[in-house]
Amino acid sequence: MKTVKKAWKLQAGVSLLEVLVTIMIVTGGLMVVMSSFVGIAKSNRYVTKMELANTLLRLEMENVRNSRFAEIVSIESSYGESYSDQPDFRRNVVVEEIGNIKRVTVRILFDNDYHQAEAATIVTQL
Repeated sequence: MKTVKKAWKLQAGVSLLEVLVTIMIVTGGLMVVMSSFVGIAKSNRYVTKMELANTLLRLEMENVRNSRFAEIVSIESSYGESYSDQPDFRRNVVVEEIGNIKRVTVRILFDNDYHQAEAATIVTQL
């Protein structure tokens, strides 16, 4: 009788319940990992758009810098004509005049104006 019990203990395997619990734990872990991939992908898209918005912002600030004082005026337009692959970017240049000083604020809006990049400078006529 004792040899039968020893043989039974040596042949013991994994029960169906243990397999199911292991599958549940692994599935839960995979769900967490997959949801983090979605968040990372959204973050990468936002960073790419913000990088392009900052590039456009620097371009607009350089245009202000290279313009004559009288040519610096308020503008609001879309980049759809210039950058056909990025139609959701818009520029908004606001010029406030105070005598011979102009305060220029440039905003690049994207994602239906939900996000923006902004910079401001002061231009004067000597």
